[in-house]
Amino acid sequence: MKTKQFIFAAGLFTVTFLFSAFSSSAQITQDKIPMSVQMVHANPSCFGSNDGVINIDITGGFPPYFVNGLEIVGASFQVTNLVGGQYSFYITDTLLTNSTVEVLLVSPLQLEMDASITDVSTFGGNNGAIDLTVTYPGVMYNWTTPDGSGLVPTQQDQAGLIAGVYAVTVTDLNGCETSKRFIVGQAPQGTTGTNGGGTLPSFNPNVNGANSSNGGSSN
Repeated sequence: MKTKQFIFAAGLFTVTFLFSAFSSSAQITQDKIPMSVQMVHANPSCFGSNDGVINIDITGGFPPYFVNGLEIVGASFQVTNLVGGQYSFYITDTLLTNSTVEVLLVSPLQLEMDASITDVSTFGGNNGAIDLTVTYPGVMYNWTTPDGSGLVPTQQDQAGLIAGVYAVTVTDLNGCETSKRFIVGQAPQGTTGTNGGGTLPSFNPNVNGANSSNGGSSN
């Protein structure tokens, strides 16, 4: 006979499995205490992190107990440093009363971000821009740059930038951080423009200046 009891605890999901097993062995009597397995888990805190935890507590039955074939000391077993995924545990006591229990650890979704870059339209100008798109609402931004200027560090989208490298760290509501960097370019020296950036004309060296490679002309 097997019975299952589901218990919910604040902040954690607890599952209690109650098992009654009887054997033909002369050692087993009707006074046998059913083996009870309680498992509590904590999900990984961020996408890709490995701080998930599973705790298993066993009562009743006949110790020592075995988890996935490994004899444990006492009646408690803890697994740490877990990533998101499905985990299975096969639990037995000395008289082979057994239980297979499973738990799914769920990681937060990966925060994704992308940006539309507007290059500086004139050499040495400051009309570059970064239009950032983030998949999560309610996040916080921290922009930095080693060689640019014009940033508003906590603002999502940036404008009035000179050419340079710009990095942003986005922190979500779980305190998880995702970082990415973007490069704002500029027009070549001597180039002017009025469109605030965009695609610059390309020059093919096989066409422009091809007749000057030998330093002269033929007669």
